[in-house]
Amino acid sequence: MSQLMDLPVELAAAPFDPVGKSVIDVVRQVEQALARTEIEPEWVSVANIVDDPNEEQYGLRSATEWPDTFARRRRLSLSVERGTSEGWIIQADFVRFVEDGAGSGRWQSFPLMRIKSLSRSQAWTVAAVVARLLDID
Repeated sequence: MSQLMDLPVELAAAPFDPVGKSVIDVVRQVEQALARTEIEPEWVSVANIVDDPNEEQYGLRSATEWPDTFARRRRLSLSVERGTSEGWIIQADFVRFVEDGAGSGRWQSFPLMRIKSLSRSQAWTVAAVVARLLDID
């Protein structure tokens, strides 16, 4: 049976400022923070691993600046889901509202990073750490 892992105490006040950094810089920073806490998932990666220019479909490219979420209707979203073959995937997305005019519009989501874990409890622990690091909790 899996054991529930607690959020490391040293991360209680550990958010970092991603403003002005690229997506790959922030992903590397998250990976290093997870390694320092000895919560090492299988892998940490940008969502758009092939750097496809179609960011709407594949996610923001590695060199793209980390999105500003201080503006109205712009935020980060974090999800945990069962992997397609094994394990669990933690995904961070940038979500924004795009106005179409006359006060209407639609929500648009861009994947930023994916993290793989082999156990459910580790996935939720990783999600808690990432939420704290990106200040989305």
